[in-house]
Amino acid sequence: MKNDHQELLKDPIVDLYYPSKQKREASRAVAAARRGFPTDFIADLELEQLAAQISNYYSKRTLDLLSELCCDREVIEYRLDVLEDFKNVPKLAATVKKTVDIMLENDRKNIYRLSNPDSFSMLAEALEAFEAYVECMEILHSFYEEQGSRLRSKGVIGMFEYFEKQRSDPHYTGLRKEVSELRGMIKDRIRSVTVAINLDETLVPVSAGILELSSQPYILKPSVLDRIIYHGANFQSGKVMKSARNKYNGRNTDGEPNISAADKALFEELADLTDGYVEKIGEVLEEYQKITLKDMYAISYQLDFYLGAIDMINLCESAGMKMCRPVITEDSTEIKELFDPIYFREARTYNMRSKEPRAVITNDIDFGKDADFYMLTGANNGGKTTFVRAVGICFVMAQAGLYVPAESCRIRPADYIYTHFPKKEQTGINSSRFTTEVKQFRTISDTVTADSLLLMNESLQSTTPRECVEIAYEMVRIFTKLGVRGIFATHLPELADKIDELNQSGVRSKTASLIVLTDEVTGERKYKVVRGSPSHSSFAKTVLDEFGISYEQIEKRLQTKGAKK
Repeated sequence: MKNDHQELLKDPIVDLYYPSKQKREASRAVAAARRGFPTDFIADLELEQLAAQISNYYSKRTLDLLSELCCDREVIEYRLDVLEDFKNVPKLAATVKKTVDIMLENDRKNIYRLSNPDSFSMLAEALEAFEAYVECMEILHSFYEEQGSRLRSKGVIGMFEYFEKQRSDPHYTGLRKEVSELRGMIKDRIRSVTVAINLDETLVPVSAGILELSSQPYILKPSVLDRIIYHGANFQSGKVMKSARNKYNGRNTDGEPNISAADKALFEELADLTDGYVEKIGEVLEEYQKITLKDMYAISYQLDFYLGAIDMINLCESAGMKMCRPVITEDSTEIKELFDPIYFREARTYNMRSKEPRAVITNDIDFGKDADFYMLTGANNGGKTTFVRAVGICFVMAQAGLYVPAESCRIRPADYIYTHFPKKEQTGINSSRFTTEVKQFRTISDTVTADSLLLMNESLQSTTPRECVEIAYEMVRIFTKLGVRGIFATHLPELADKIDELNQSGVRSKTASLIVLTDEVTGERKYKVVRGSPSHSSFAKTVLDEFGISYEQIEKRLQTKGAKK
């Protein structure tokens, strides 16, 4: 989205992403150290689409957090705790969102930049700015008194403690009193002004002056002159005043409201009275800017992230799909009933329009028990790409501090995710593309570690099948020698046939074979990934059958045409 207002976003005073400033700075240092690393995983795992699912308005900010690939267990747990507070404590999200919306509305009106009011309208708006802040403080205070004992996360508790501290600050309590008194002064001392207007012989006003100030509203009654001017019509002061407001309170070329000329003139005329107000409100605004949040957008984008994540959890669970809190480990990874949230959303949209629903199949994966690297083979269109993507997304979401699309998940974070998915225009034998692929793997091998995750999907297709097997085998041997975790989805079962040979060559990561199940008779795709020996049939013919293309059908059609002749 282009509406992220990223230029306005600053480090928040209340931080729901990092437990400390030091942790945020450490994250930036890691990001700086990764400059130059390949970022193909963002496109290959479709993280932009995932970010938009979580946070439509602040999707760019969410994408930045997803692609951060945080490995700091303290930071991850901190975010998960915040997420669970918003998920488990009733009305927390609505309460915080209400206060954020009020503050953002103030910012939209440029309230923060008001100074030296020169009309009663501006004076009222300036007072309303602080009163809106007071309203936010009181809403949060009331909620914290009632529900504070149910909060568990350091982030959410810290946010409320920040506002409680501001609310008890002497500046805040003093300003509340002063603003209340100022409102009372305006209300009690000026409720009406009697103005004398001198007219010329054609009844055109030539001069005016204030005759009297009153604390009581003036009861306007039609006079003889009124009846003459209005030609006997009923005197309707409301219409007169509405006309005046429309004339003077329109919008300028920048779309901002004009200050009523009459309001401004009256304000200047009452300078001996209003100067004191202006001085007082100037002090109020100056103090207000000191004690309020520097930028409520920081709270807004963080809140949007968590609320979007909760919406995703609720949507999946309403469809019978499980999402869970990941357990961060330092050893093995074990994920049960994993699914791809990108495909889930696509299938859900499809199912609302189609009579034949698409099922979302879940699968298991583990790294570190008896294998760290997998050769994944099986039928074309059998779900290999979806499975590989689901594994990558699970790591991304867990390390962002989110619930993951699985029934259970124990995960050792990846210090980086490397992907190699072929682009649509990069299929078929082509020597230059083959050279590009090899260079890409060279870049990966320069920075990949035993803590990384490598996901390859139909890589090395741009050379002959025989050469592809030879080169792919050598590449896998290099990565497993480095101890890398990963999955290589390939259309070449001959590569999986070399697993035993590979494991006997002194590699650090043991390799195992995964297959996607297919009915051996009908070729029906089961989309289930299991351990097993590779099949040497890709069941490509069943794809032709699915679209009604077969030798038998063509032969039958020709026979039918011949019979007609």
